[in-house]
Amino acid sequence: MNELALSSRSGDPAAADACLFGLSLCAGAGGIDLGLTIACPGYRTVCYVERESYAAATLVARMEDAALDTAPVWDDVGTFNGRPWRGAVDILTGGYPCQPFSIAGQRKGAQDPRHLWPHFARIIGECQPEWVFLENVANHLNIGYREVRCELEELGYGVTEGLFTAAE
Repeated sequence: MNELALSSRSGDPAAADACLFGLSLCAGAGGIDLGLTIACPGYRTVCYVERESYAAATLVARMEDAALDTAPVWDDVGTFNGRPWRGAVDILTGGYPCQPFSIAGQRKGAQDPRHLWPHFARIIGECQPEWVFLENVANHLNIGYREVRCELEELGYGVTEGLFTAAE
């Protein structure tokens, strides 16, 4: 994607009823976005970032069948610029890759090339949303979480963590 077109809160008819605008990093198939839409009918995703082509194709298909909000899909969290989104998003959501922390992975933490937290931290700092909602594997609390918590606190966020089942 070479150009960035921001949705205007006032000019977009679908945004008229929205009260919470989200930026979805490592969006996958849009599960977090769908969950927020169900939990908060006023939620609207204004941009997805997803590099995996299969997941991005699923996002597009779910936009076409109206299961997800229509929004641009950026293909690389490493090149995504959060600055234009400052003031346009209220919440940043994401599930960065779990392999650096997962028991099933090699647990290399920051040494794993799939470690994308530094990009998340940069983008959070650039767009400064009011809220940040992140998900990852349970073992992340043992590997790498301290760094995430400290950086979020340095950015001015209060942090609450928890372990939840899918049913919760």
